[in-house]
Amino acid sequence: MKYILLSMLLGIALCASGQQYIPAETAKKNYGSSITQPYHIFAETRESPIHWNDSLKVSWLTTDFSKSSFEIKARPDEFFVYQIGVWAVSGDIKNLRALFSDLKSKDGKTISSKQITCFNAGGLDYLGKPFSKQINIGAGKVQALWIGVDLSGVSQGTYDGTATVSVNNKKKSIRIQLSVSGDAVDDHGYNVGKGLSRMNWLNSTVGIDGEITKGFKPVSRNGRTLQILGRSFVVGNNGLPTEIASFFTGSNQRISENGEPIVGDAFRFVIEKDNGEVISLVPGKLQFTKELAGNVAWSVQSSSPECELLCTGSLAYDGFVDYKLTLKALKPLKVRDIRLEVPVTKEKATYMMGLNREGGLRPDSWRWQWDTTKNQDALWLGSVNGGLRLKLKAENYRLPLVNIYYKFEPLRLPPSWGNENKGGVNVDQKGNEVVVSAYSGSRSLSVGAVLNYDFELLITPFRTIDNEKKYGDRYYHGGGVNAMSKVDKAEKAGANIINIHHAEDIYPFINYPYLDENTGELKALVDKAHEQKKRLKLYYTTRELTKNIPEFQPFYSLDGEVLFPGPGNASRTEALHPKGPNEWLVKNLREKYVPAWYNPVSEGKFKGSFDLSVITTPNSRLNNFYIAGLDWMVRNLKIDGIYIDDAALDRFTLQRARKVIDQHRPEGRIDLHSWNHFNNWAGYASCLNLYMDLLPFLDLVWIGEARDYNRAPDHWLVEVSGLPFGLPGQMLEGGGNPWRGMVYGITNRSGWTGNTPDELWKFWDEYHFKEKELIGYWDKKCPVGTNNDHVVASVFKGKNESVIAIANWHKEAQSTSVLIDWDALGYDSAKCTISMPFVKNFQDEQPLQSLSSVNVPGGKGFMIVVKENK
Repeated sequence: MKYILLSMLLGIALCASGQQYIPAETAKKNYGSSITQPYHIFAETRESPIHWNDSLKVSWLTTDFSKSSFEIKARPDEFFVYQIGVWAVSGDIKNLRALFSDLKSKDGKTISSKQITCFNAGGLDYLGKPFSKQINIGAGKVQALWIGVDLSGVSQGTYDGTATVSVNNKKKSIRIQLSVSGDAVDDHGYNVGKGLSRMNWLNSTVGIDGEITKGFKPVSRNGRTLQILGRSFVVGNNGLPTEIASFFTGSNQRISENGEPIVGDAFRFVIEKDNGEVISLVPGKLQFTKELAGNVAWSVQSSSPECELLCTGSLAYDGFVDYKLTLKALKPLKVRDIRLEVPVTKEKATYMMGLNREGGLRPDSWRWQWDTTKNQDALWLGSVNGGLRLKLKAENYRLPLVNIYYKFEPLRLPPSWGNENKGGVNVDQKGNEVVVSAYSGSRSLSVGAVLNYDFELLITPFRTIDNEKKYGDRYYHGGGVNAMSKVDKAEKAGANIINIHHAEDIYPFINYPYLDENTGELKALVDKAHEQKKRLKLYYTTRELTKNIPEFQPFYSLDGEVLFPGPGNASRTEALHPKGPNEWLVKNLREKYVPAWYNPVSEGKFKGSFDLSVITTPNSRLNNFYIAGLDWMVRNLKIDGIYIDDAALDRFTLQRARKVIDQHRPEGRIDLHSWNHFNNWAGYASCLNLYMDLLPFLDLVWIGEARDYNRAPDHWLVEVSGLPFGLPGQMLEGGGNPWRGMVYGITNRSGWTGNTPDELWKFWDEYHFKEKELIGYWDKKCPVGTNNDHVVASVFKGKNESVIAIANWHKEAQSTSVLIDWDALGYDSAKCTISMPFVKNFQDEQPLQSLSSVNVPGGKGFMIVVKENK
C-alpha cells in the first residue's frame, strides 16, 4: 500500500531509496575524470527502478561493479529481474548490445545464458514471432536495461557470471552474483506484482495456436471453393475472388442450404496506361500454399511484358480475408490509373458504412478521397444477412490511435492506393451491381519499381444471432463505485452478468486489475457473484495504462515500444488535457508520452489516490502482457470475461483473448463499448466499421455513447443493433429508446442510466423470446408491416405465439394499420387472438379488436401478442 501511495505523489523529489540523485551534467563534472570510456554502466535492483534519463544516483558513480559483484537474491522457479544502467557520458550511443555469460555455481550447476533476456533488446512480438531492437542512447542520457532470468527448475545455490554492455566492440562488464534460495515460488512469481516477474508476460505466447475459436467451423476447400461458417468463397485463376456467397437467412437467425451471392462477378485489378489501354495480365499456376483448420492460403503470379503481379491471399475461419498484391514494373510505365473494382450485388449493398459515410442506407453514388486527418480506410456494403468490408492498406500500415488520440498517430497514406492523395474510392450503382472502384490515379513507374496494393476483406455476418445471449444475458453496469454492493443490486435488477468498471473502490487504476493490493477483494467479489449464480467481468483493455503499476518504469524504459512516444509535456487534448498534462507526468516523464484518462479515487482503501494514465502503443508486446494478465485472472480470480472500452487491439490479440476465456470460463463473455467516433476529434470514423475485425470474437456490442436515438431506422440497424454482424447490441445514451430498441430486440443495461430494462426482461421470459425467431422489417420475408412510413414493425415468431414490435420514428403520434401476412406467419387468422399486455414503464394493457387503426405515440411503440389457439 505504501508503494502505491508513494508512487502517486505529485513529483518524486530527486531522491529515491535514501540516495541522492544528481543531474547528469553535475555527474560528468564531478566524476567524469574517473570514467575512461564514452559510457558508464552500473547495476540496480528491481526494487529501485531507474526513474530519469537525465539524473544519476551517486552510488552508481562510485561503485566499481567490474571488481565487486552485484549481489542479488531470488527464489527457485522465479522469473527474476534486475537492471543494468548505461550512461552515455560523451556522445550518442548507437546499437548497444547486452551480452550475458552462463551463471555457474561452485558445485558445477549452471543457469544457461539462454535463460537470460534483455527486454530492451527484443523478444517475441504480439504475433509470437522473435524480433530484435536497436538500443540507442542520446548523449548525456541514462538508459535502464531490464534483464530477466528464468529460474524454472533451477536449484538452490550461488551463481556467478557477467553481464556485458558492448558499444562499437568496446565492452564493459558487471560481475553478477545471484543467490537462489528458499521455497520455490508459485507460478514463476506472477502472483506478486511488485516482484516484477510479470515482465515475462511481455514475451508470452498464451492463446497462440492453430485452433479455431468456439462457435465457428474449420475452413474447408473443394477445388477453388472455400467454405466457412455460413459463407463460401471462390478463388479465381488470378487469385482474386470470383464469387462470395452468404447462407444466412434474412434476419440472420439460421443458416440455410441455399446461398445468396454477395459478389456476383469477379474482382478486377485494372492497370490502365496513360493512353487508355488496359494491360492484360496472364495468370500463372494458382497454388494453395497452406491448408489449416483456421486458415487457407494461396498465391499466383500474373505477368505481361510490361509488369508482373504477385497475388497472395488467405481466408480465415471467421471471414477475414487478407490480400497482398505486389506489382512490379518490368518496363518504364506511365499509367492513368491502377484500381481494384469490386462488384457487389445490389441486394447485398442495401446499406453502407465508412469512408466519411455514417451507417445507413447506401446512396446511389459516393465519392471519397484519401485524407489521413480522418480515420477512414475501409468501406462496408451489406444487408443483414450478407455483406463485405473492404480495407485498403500497404506496406507502411500501422494501427492508428483511436478516439480523441487519433491525431497523435493517424493513418499513414499508403504509397500505392494513396499516391500523394490522388487516390480514392467511388461507389456507383450499375444495374444489379454496386461497383466499388478503389483507384489510385496517374503515375510513372521506372523499371523495377514495386507497389503494394494490399487489402483486407471481411465477409459478414460472422455468425447467426445467439438467442440465449441476446435474450438471456442481462447486464448490470455502473451503479456507483462501491463494487461489493453491485452483486445485490444486480440481483434486485434481475441481471445475471455484472461488469466492474475501473475507477471503483477495489479496481481504482485503469487497465491494471491485478494490483497486489486489490486482487484479494476482487476475488471475494467474484466469489460473491458466483454464490448468487451471476457472472462477473472486469473492464480490461489496452488503449491507455495507469502509471500506478509496478511495471510502469520498466515499460517506459522500452523507448516507446509499450507506452506511446508522443509529444510528452507538449501534449494537448481538447477533451481531457487542454492545458497540458498533469504535474506528475510533467515532472517524472517529461518526454515521449501522451496523457490520457485521469481520476481521483473517492472511496475504499485507495481513497485520496489519483489515477493517471498514458496512451499505449498499438500492436506492441503489451498485447502479450494483456493476454497473459487475462489468463492469470481467469485462472486465479475466476472472472467470467472482460468489458472492452474502445480498443487498441487487433483481431489476432482479441482472438487470443477469446481462446483464453473459452478455455477456462466456457460461459465467459466479451463485450465492446465505444463512444461515437464520427467527429473531428476521432477522425470521423464509424465505430463498428473501425472495429469490425474484432466482432467475430465478441458476444455483444454496446455502441451507445453519444448516440442520437432519433436517427432513422437504417442507422439503428447498421450502427446500433449488431444484427448485420451476428451480434446482439445494446443502447446507452440517456437510457436509449426502449420502444424503438424492441424492433431490433435490444434494451439498454441496468445500473448505468434511465429506462431500466428489468420489466422488458420479465416480458421476454414470460413470452419465451429465447425460443422465438426475430424477423425484422428489413427482411423481405417479414410477415408483418405497417402502412405508415414513420412506423416500422418486426415480429418475434413462435410456433403458436408471436410478438409484434412496432415503433414510431416520428416525434408526433401516428396512426397506422398493422398488416399481417397470415400465411407467411403460419397461423390461421380465424383461430388467433390479439392482445396488448401491460408492461410497466413501457405500455398499458389495451383491448384490441382490430389492427386496422393503431395510434402510436410520438417516439414510442407497442408490443402486440398474437396467439393461435389450437
